[in-house]
Amino acid sequence: MSEPSARRRKITIQDLRGMKSRGERIVAMGVYDAVMASLADEAGVHVMMTGPSGPMSLFGHTNPTQITFEEQLVTLKAVTRVARFALINAHLPYLSYHASARDAVLSAARVVIEGQAETVKCDANRELASNIRAIVASGIPVIAHIGLQASRKVEQSGYGLKGQTAEEARRIVDDACALVDAGVFAFVVENVTSDLMGHLTEKLPVPTISLGSGGNADGVCIISGDAVNYSVFSRPRHAGQFADLRAEIDRALRAYAQCVRQEAYPSGADAMHMTAEEHAAFLAQVARVAKP
Repeated sequence: MSEPSARRRKITIQDLRGMKSRGERIVAMGVYDAVMASLADEAGVHVMMTGPSGPMSLFGHTNPTQITFEEQLVTLKAVTRVARFALINAHLPYLSYHASARDAVLSAARVVIEGQAETVKCDANRELASNIRAIVASGIPVIAHIGLQASRKVEQSGYGLKGQTAEEARRIVDDACALVDAGVFAFVVENVTSDLMGHLTEKLPVPTISLGSGGNADGVCIISGDAVNYSVFSRPRHAGQFADLRAEIDRALRAYAQCVRQEAYPSGADAMHMTAEEHAAFLAQVARVAKP
């Protein structure tokens, strides 16, 4: 049960660190529209993350590399306009932080200034650590996204489970350590083995948030569309489902179409009418206009 709004306050990075130290689970969710953001905020979600999942679901993109900066800003602004309590995190768009430290800082600044994000997230590794360090040095906190990285689908040979071999798991750990040194305040760890997830949670000094990587983490994230089955795409195997909005919306829209065809909607009781006097005056006016 969520805490009553009157007693709640804004979640901070220090709150997340304290939750890790006390062993309290961090609740995170990928959110990309105002309605869901409002509901998630009231439900007690600690961290709301906006990123490529939003434009992919809402605008029909099949690959995160197709999404523009402006599209991600649209979904980010929808969230930041209504969220009051959760810490708001924005994933930086594809290739907006890779070329140089300057590009990285300017891209991060844009989502903070234009989108009102409080923190940013990057698909990161040790090679990008210097650019991540520059963002942190500018005063913008960073979450590192490791494991499965959708923007690197081709390089990673698809969206499969990561960290299955000792070599691959060690590389992910090495990346994480370099990113801690760069100053990230948390990790989202996507679709890695539970063994690796547990190791990262135990060894890293900052909070870890599992996205399809099992329960051996300081927190858990789910994409809101997956949680309630509201997407044009298939739900990932690892994603939980807590409602089936797609089925309910399908039922409602079919019922609507049937009512229209049967002339059951709208009903006569719903009709709005002119007063008798105004109706008579209207008929008299159109009658005059109709005369030759």
